[in-house]
Amino acid sequence: MIVSAINFVTQDHCDLETLIDPDNVNEWAVRYLWIQHRTENSEFVANYFTNGNSRGLNVRKRTQHLGETWRNHNRVFDESAANGNLVWRVKSYNCRSQSIDYIEIWRSQEILSGIFDKPAVLLDGNQWTDTEKSDLGRGIYDSGFDVRHLRPFAGISRKLAIEYYWKFVERNQAQDNCIINTQYNKILNPYES
Repeated sequence: MIVSAINFVTQDHCDLETLIDPDNVNEWAVRYLWIQHRTENSEFVANYFTNGNSRGLNVRKRTQHLGETWRNHNRVFDESAANGNLVWRVKSYNCRSQSIDYIEIWRSQEILSGIFDKPAVLLDGNQWTDTEKSDLGRGIYDSGFDVRHLRPFAGISRKLAIEYYWKFVERNQAQDNCIINTQYNKILNPYES
């Protein structure tokens, strides 16, 4: 599926292909990102899943100076995985868009909007602020990466989301350029396809 993807730093759009095709059934929701390197993308995507990316074209390596800015981002994902709001999350190579795609399934569009469209409240009462989100996006861009988002968030049926999850698990097990970051947890999200 080809969609218009936005870079929130530059505010420009370009057409990119997704690795999933949401059915717009609003049982769960999709957050989808494409990451490319702005000047060395061929090397970035070729080495992303090997040896920690030998030349340091890794988003986290290149943005270590943003450690404080990453802190609340990481806490949101850890807390959301623990409480089941984040159903599953993978990173996978997309040969057609020449990108590393982050595909996330969340329990609802309202949860996604509450986290990414306004300040997100963490368990300890602190907030992941809009300023922190903007600073992180700008810092990643200034470090050489083009991060694009699918907006608005798409709806997806539970059945289709689980089918896609198992396809990514197969890719992961085959060592086919795919990492499962957050595993589907049947206890937190009991649904059998």
